[in-house]
Amino acid sequence: MERLRRKRKLKPKIVYTLCGLLGTCVVICGFLLIHPVVICEERIEVGLQKDFHYQDGIKLVMFGDKKEVSFEGKVDTSKVGVYKGAYRYKERKMPVEIEVKDLTPPSLQVKEYTTDMVEKVSAKMFVKKVEDQSKVTLSFASEPSNKEGKQRVVIVASDENGNETRKETILVRKEDKTKPSLEVRGALSFYLGDTYTFEDKVAVKDNLDKKPKIEVDTSRVNFKQAGSYPLRYLVSDRSGNKAEIKTSVRIRPQSEKNQKVVYLTFDDGPSYNTEEILKVLERYDVKATFFVTGVRADCYESIAKAYKAGHSIGLHTYSHDYASVYSSTQAYFQDLQKISDLVERMTNEKSYLIRFPGGSSNTISAKYVPQIMTKLTQKVQEEGYQYFDWNCDSTDASGNNVPVAQIVRNATSCDVQYINILMHDTDAKDTTVQALPQIIEYYRRQGYVFEGLETYSYAPHHHVNN
Repeated sequence: MERLRRKRKLKPKIVYTLCGLLGTCVVICGFLLIHPVVICEERIEVGLQKDFHYQDGIKLVMFGDKKEVSFEGKVDTSKVGVYKGAYRYKERKMPVEIEVKDLTPPSLQVKEYTTDMVEKVSAKMFVKKVEDQSKVTLSFASEPSNKEGKQRVVIVASDENGNETRKETILVRKEDKTKPSLEVRGALSFYLGDTYTFEDKVAVKDNLDKKPKIEVDTSRVNFKQAGSYPLRYLVSDRSGNKAEIKTSVRIRPQSEKNQKVVYLTFDDGPSYNTEEILKVLERYDVKATFFVTGVRADCYESIAKAYKAGHSIGLHTYSHDYASVYSSTQAYFQDLQKISDLVERMTNEKSYLIRFPGGSSNTISAKYVPQIMTKLTQKVQEEGYQYFDWNCDSTDASGNNVPVAQIVRNATSCDVQYINILMHDTDAKDTTVQALPQIIEYYRRQGYVFEGLETYSYAPHHHVNN
């Protein structure tokens, strides 16, 4: 009896359930008959610059196929925005919105970054390349620390539409004990009444700090009176490493402004030809510079004679032996000290003018010590010297007894304001002596004056290749 009663109670529930399901099916079928196209979303998203395939937005077509559905409306996938359209299937039409939006995350390439213990790093420093359709913001997933050593960092590139790319890279922090390099470039020469800017006369480099601080001590310079004055440059990086150069500046009268100057320079002497060169210079009343060596002890008196005549005496190393002077920085400075002592003994004045054997651009030094010229060009200036290359080559070093016409032609081929002519003073350079009058006469006709070099003179510096 109990089982029968349960069956009687259950039967109405089943009937109601079946009726409900049937009603739902009738409603769904009725809806699908009225709206036979079922779309995935009321607003369909399409990627910027991507092709729009309208059929991808259709979930199903009642009693039909997607291929039978057409789309009415225009969608410009090159521009972000919402576009209205409609799906048409037979006689039925269903409105739809197509939203074109940036769905592509930024393209990001990262790199390792090495710095000191002080610099505050930014995510941009680790980025080699980033590309996106919109503006990109760079950030760290978490801020890196200032601890020494290697650490992993995650760079996050986010665009304006919320897409982001994450890439992992390495930050290396190390204690910086390397001082900056400091090199004077150009003439430290100004004119009375002009604006004086000293920072642009030096080139500063540092291994880690891209913007070292430059200070110029002009406390001993009288800017109101023409003359030569001591000057000091001090550069420091953010880690506290410092470098210093002591040099001099020339304050000139306004009457010398725009004056064109030729610096006649003679390397490798003294020699028997030094006396002949001095005779020509005296005849034309011009000053020159002799970059001397200690090779010819029998001609040392010519150094004193040139100095007494008002010419400048520079240092070209004592031995002029490449293998020796470029064997180490210590060897170079030992040799430099010997020639410096010799010049001071002959003139009673210390010279701070240098010309490297082969010039600062020479590559033969690489046979002995890689990068030695890079070190020497920095170190000599730190010690208060100025080195001079040349911007006009007479080519008299191309051989012995080079034709006079060739020397004259090459030595008179320049027309800049400051000309530093390379010539040589050895026993084998008779034709250089013979060419000298024509060179002097040519530049005099062009309005040039002739001066001996000083530390503040225009100093042509070649590109250092080692």
